[in-house]
Amino acid sequence: MNQPLKRVRVIKLGGSLLTMPNLKEKFHRWCAANPHPLTLIIVGGGEVVDAIREVHRSNSLDESFAHWLCIDLLKHTARLAHHIIGDVELYETRDDLQQPFSGSKKNSKTPIIAIVQVGTCFARDFPHLGLPNRWDVTSDSLAAAFCQMYAADELVMMKSSNPASGVEDSLRLADTGFVDPHFEDLAEEIEKVRFVNLRTY
Repeated sequence: MNQPLKRVRVIKLGGSLLTMPNLKEKFHRWCAANPHPLTLIIVGGGEVVDAIREVHRSNSLDESFAHWLCIDLLKHTARLAHHIIGDVELYETRDDLQQPFSGSKKNSKTPIIAIVQVGTCFARDFPHLGLPNRWDVTSDSLAAAFCQMYAADELVMMKSSNPASGVEDSLRLADTGFVDPHFEDLAEEIEKVRFVNLRTY
């Protein structure tokens, strides 16, 4: 994939935020205070994926099967987020995802904010930077890998909580369970990573 010519910021919107009252207002308030020419949003699984984890605890699932099933489910959390947030675009195909980098939108001065159905880039027949097909690969690492694919200059991790007290290095947060264990290596290649507790915004 050629490096896009348009600057990209990626936001990982934690799936747990889908149950937060006033998500639409808080999200747009943050974006207004932190403008960027092109923001692409990856939505996590939240309670939708947690339901599959619960099934796994009772009826052990093959990890590869569960991994791809959860990625399939992320299309629905992306649609939920799009319905809740409103006033943003929804990219559900690879052709959709090329829109900001071609045609009239390529040189548009109007900021673009779009939710990306993550399965667009992570599919069974489309490798995702060597990440294993396991439970410990979450949407945190998928968002970081997506950043690398699109040469994003920033990754914003929007979550429902703050990092553990005393943990200042964002790349060591896997030790506390704040991000998954594959996130650190991917995040080291991203120019800027920051964490936002949207519930307190």
